[in-house]
Amino acid sequence: MTMNIFFIIGGIFWITISFLYAYFEGSMRKPGFWGCLAIMITFTPFFGYFIIESFSQKKAKGCKWCGNKYNEAMYCGLCGKNAEGVERDGFADR
Repeated sequence: MTMNIFFIIGGIFWITISFLYAYFEGSMRKPGFWGCLAIMITFTPFFGYFIIESFSQKKAKGCKWCGNKYNEAMYCGLCGKNAEGVERDGFADR
């Protein structure tokens, strides 16, 4: 009897965590809400987090300095500048 209660509480927790993460990250990542929810329920929410984070964002920031439209990082990988045009330390040394 008590094991059934633990399974029910665990299942509700699993679904709730999966739903919340899919709701917040699904709007920003390529698989969308339903894809994220399927990944989170199929795998554990712990492993699903890493799988979803490996997908690219739907709307990448881009770099207005060099035109790299796929940039998702704080500093551009091509020109080494951030949104304000400040170059990353040590980038010119490469």
